[in-house]
Amino acid sequence: MTTAARPTPKRIFLPLAESPLLSHHGDEDVDLAVLLATTADPEPATVRALLSITALPAADRIARALDERTDLPLTSLALLVAHRPDAKQATGALRGRLFPDSTSPGACHRFARTMATLVHQPASVDDAYLDSERFRASAAAADPAVLEQLLAPILDGGTLTGPAQTGLLALVDARAGRVPTAPLDLAGATALDRDRHKQVRAALLARREQTIRDLADHTAGLTLAAELWFDSLTATADTPAQASQALALAENAANSLASAEDPACAWPAVRRRWQHVTAAASAGEAQPGGWEQAWQAAEFTDEGARWDDTQRALVAGYDLLANHVRSTWGSPDTPPTPDHYWAADPTGRALLHLVADHLTGHQTHSPLPHYTDQLLIAFARGLAKNRHDKIPADLHLHGLIAAIKAARSKAALLARPVPADLGIVVPMRAEAHRLTATHCDDALTVKVAQLGWLLQACPDAHADLLLVDESTDGASARAARAIDVDHPQIRVTVAQRPDDTSAKGGAVIWGLTELAGAGRTILAYTDLDLTYPLEQLGLHVAALDEPGVGAVIGSRRRPDSHGYYPPSGPTPATWLYQRAVQDLLQLGATDPQAGFKAFPATALRTALPLTADHSLAFDSDLLAAVARSGHTVAEVGVAALHQYVEGHRSTPHDYDTMLNGVHRQALRHGLDPDTRRTPTWDRICQAGSLAAAAAEPTTTTMLKAPALR
Repeated sequence: MTTAARPTPKRIFLPLAESPLLSHHGDEDVDLAVLLATTADPEPATVRALLSITALPAADRIARALDERTDLPLTSLALLVAHRPDAKQATGALRGRLFPDSTSPGACHRFARTMATLVHQPASVDDAYLDSERFRASAAAADPAVLEQLLAPILDGGTLTGPAQTGLLALVDARAGRVPTAPLDLAGATALDRDRHKQVRAALLARREQTIRDLADHTAGLTLAAELWFDSLTATADTPAQASQALALAENAANSLASAEDPACAWPAVRRRWQHVTAAASAGEAQPGGWEQAWQAAEFTDEGARWDDTQRALVAGYDLLANHVRSTWGSPDTPPTPDHYWAADPTGRALLHLVADHLTGHQTHSPLPHYTDQLLIAFARGLAKNRHDKIPADLHLHGLIAAIKAARSKAALLARPVPADLGIVVPMRAEAHRLTATHCDDALTVKVAQLGWLLQACPDAHADLLLVDESTDGASARAARAIDVDHPQIRVTVAQRPDDTSAKGGAVIWGLTELAGAGRTILAYTDLDLTYPLEQLGLHVAALDEPGVGAVIGSRRRPDSHGYYPPSGPTPATWLYQRAVQDLLQLGATDPQAGFKAFPATALRTALPLTADHSLAFDSDLLAAVARSGHTVAEVGVAALHQYVEGHRSTPHDYDTMLNGVHRQALRHGLDPDTRRTPTWDRICQAGSLAAAAAEPTTTTMLKAPALR
């Protein structure tokens, strides 16, 4: 029979000063401590532990025992001398190490004690002695290598205390001008520079909140640009001189902004961020009124509790948008659609932008860093439910959630270390009616206004908006050219490219190719209607900045999306189409057909030559080409300005023809039906059509576990 070995008891060694042997003053316990001081390994940790015993007479006996030893290393000698200046032998030994030539005029016991005290008891250093000629003579005569070893804890350590800084500065000054310069001198100067840098940097960081508040007085309370400017300022201050310059810039920032002066600054990143601050000030001046009143009114809940400031911004935005709908909505029979209310109508659009700007950061309070969009959307819906607001078509919720997405988009674009260089394709076959104000769309004017708001925070960002008309009559192109749009950061180009063989896909592929060839680094496409607000394009840009991402879909089907489908979600036919695309192309996307996508130009240069489909199913072909070229396809949830109406059908599409096109795409991109199953596609083929497959009842087989015997 084998007996398991008993585990060895774990030993716990307490610090010597906490030892139960020393918890009282018995002579036997003191004798043990003295024995340790006499015979133990004289490493610094042991000496420090023994010197931590301060009860008399044990402390005196321990000090005498240590003082009588002749094997103490330099660091242990310094510890003993610093704590017990009356230890004559140790002081003499330390003096001997510092002054190998004992006849040197500078050889001095007091200097040895002062150096030990400087390291271990800096508050006890005599400032008058540091300023004496005697100290300077000793500093010049001492062995620099021994001094460097002795002072290592403060030369290599963290922030110097005031007395330690004073003592080290006196030592460095006393040795200044010696040739050759010893490593001690360089190490001392480096430690002092490091400490001065930390002190000035600490003063700079302490100035952060006040500086941002001062700048907010000139930016209508908008603070994100100011925060990013200040962060770039602190990130650039790598030396004491730079930190001092940064502190001076911070202290004078508000005056510079008020007087429209350009602060003298040699750092490109900081200058760029300052442009963003001045842009925020200009945007603040142009904002419509109402925010401050809404902010003040939203301080307390209906029950009298105080809102958290990050939630308060959401409540203020909710109230502003809800009150706008209440005051402007007319006929109860025909409520306006979200795209008209928050995009086509200039007043509603400006109000949405006002709310979005303040959600990015009002007086440094923003909900964006603290909550996901899914939580923010849930908060907005919960607020509407608790308020029992009866507002037609939930227009205020559409506006607030679109403002949340726009705020996240703008914050992402503003936070980028490099300016965005955008190229956006808008296909517009037979859509001249959307380009007129009489139709209530005025789509081109709206898109320039949305994109202009997004870019205004970044004066160095630019966009090319390319409208492509493939119809043979060119009516859409003529209508677009007749619209006078002028924005310093946006160039609008209208192209007429007749092509009866293309159905949107050809226009998008041609437009992306043109913009990539023109040097645009981030390419996107969207529809001419106002369903997808261009204010939200920054969401795509942020996702593209992640490594390996080659395409970003603005999805209507994510948990943090809003506005497109009824509460029950997409129809069975829509789900089947999506699953069939996943089967055939292995994309794994929730919304491959969404008309709001973006790509890095680097990915398109590889993917576009692999894309051949110019039909309405071109989206999946392009996404598959991106994935095939080694990139990731990502999705972001968007807030579509679309009001779902039960029974209403949009422009009809032949989804069976589109799915057949997807099947051809899959074969071209490497699908082998013999080696990979496509059950959803097979089901649709067996049913004869997508609609027939969606109408089939689904059955679920429940598997029961076998009964135990």
